[in-house]
Amino acid sequence: MAGSIVAARREFGCNGRDCRGVWPRVNHEHAASFSDRWLRVRPGEWKSLLASAAYFALVLFGYFLLRPIREAMGVARSMDDLRWLFVVTCVASLAAAVAFGGIVSRLDRARFIWVGHLVVAACLLILIVARPSVDDASKVTLGYVFYVWLSVVNLFLTSIFWAFMADVWTLEQGKRLFAMIAVGGTLGALGGSALAWRVAEVIGVSWQLALAAACFLLTMPFVRAIDRRERSVHAAPARRVGGHWIDGVRLLVRSPYLLGTALYVVLIAVSATLLYFTRADLVANAQSELEARISIFAQMDAWTQAATLVVQLFVTGRLIRRVGVGVTLMVLPAVTLAGFAVLAWMESREGIEGWQILGAVTAISAIHSATRYAVARPTRETLFNVVREDEKYKAKPIIDVFIFRGGDVAGAWMTGMVAGLWGMFMLALPLAAAWGGLCVLLAAAQQRRADARDRSNGSHAAAAAEGATT
Repeated sequence: MAGSIVAARREFGCNGRDCRGVWPRVNHEHAASFSDRWLRVRPGEWKSLLASAAYFALVLFGYFLLRPIREAMGVARSMDDLRWLFVVTCVASLAAAVAFGGIVSRLDRARFIWVGHLVVAACLLILIVARPSVDDASKVTLGYVFYVWLSVVNLFLTSIFWAFMADVWTLEQGKRLFAMIAVGGTLGALGGSALAWRVAEVIGVSWQLALAAACFLLTMPFVRAIDRRERSVHAAPARRVGGHWIDGVRLLVRSPYLLGTALYVVLIAVSATLLYFTRADLVANAQSELEARISIFAQMDAWTQAATLVVQLFVTGRLIRRVGVGVTLMVLPAVTLAGFAVLAWMESREGIEGWQILGAVTAISAIHSATRYAVARPTRETLFNVVREDEKYKAKPIIDVFIFRGGDVAGAWMTGMVAGLWGMFMLALPLAAAWGGLCVLLAAAQQRRADARDRSNGSHAAAAAEGATT
């Protein structure tokens, strides 16, 4: 044993005390090489990366515990009621996004994120207390209130998370790391939907609500850690964003770039809603009991998140690096069109039964959602790496919450304007063509903004260097 140690010392050119630190350094360099080459994570990024992934995992774990409850309550009466719930949700989302803009104007980013999560958890606790004390008819109304509330909250929490990520990571880092950060969210979503699937009929709705509230509160240590680390790196003190509560609307309508991003979000929402209503209608006809509907929707979510995880791990990062943002954004329009083409073809064939259509819609919804969460979402969020801080925290929530829900409303009423799955395909065809063209324009605009910012930073650095030498 002693001879092997001496031989190792000789091989690495060290003797006695001079050998201290060689082994840790060699292992560190090997790990750094593997991390940079295969995972695209560079030294100094791991702590913030893991904290970001954990933050997102908790948000989506909590949401996907609640999501099947929302889905089951939303179809408690009829699909017509569900369409009107989309309209109410759209209006409520605008009020929430604008109100949050007022909070952003007065607090620094760690504090306004904390306030948002605290309010969400408090609302869940109020619902836990209120639900057992109302009669069956009132429970349906309370369920509709919950449906609207959660439809706003889930987009709000996700929007703030990605705005925070776009604030603490650069564009170059976002292209490398956002897909890996999204893996954390997918693991959380997979865990939440799988747990809801297994325990929905065992522990009851109240315990699911309480567990989700705890998840939203547990995100705050990670938010603070990321915020402190990023500010220490850039020597930037905590400060308010400033401005006024209405700034988000003003910034959005004055920026062609943000308007283009908003249109992309609308098209995502329309495509998702067309599939959502097709799936919800089939499930509503298949099951009548609340707990049974919760279990079916949770199973769908679990399979979707499993597919999402595979795509995030093995596809998204490589796709962005090899073909660029524009082509990667175009993947979702292509998947949407292909999915409706398959459904239209199945509807036109004789002998196809209802359960086969349900199976096909479930599979296509899973593929669409996996593409949306694994490919489109991380890529779309890089579009916000090149906007100002006030645009991230004020205009972005309006895009992600109100504009998205507006797309939901448009998609919901479009389902009543077309007949059957063939009509859905004919509706999706022109939307997908316009959607693809928009992807190319957004990628080009993002690159122009990045180039302009790099030139501006270079000019400031040169000016500072010249001032230092003089």
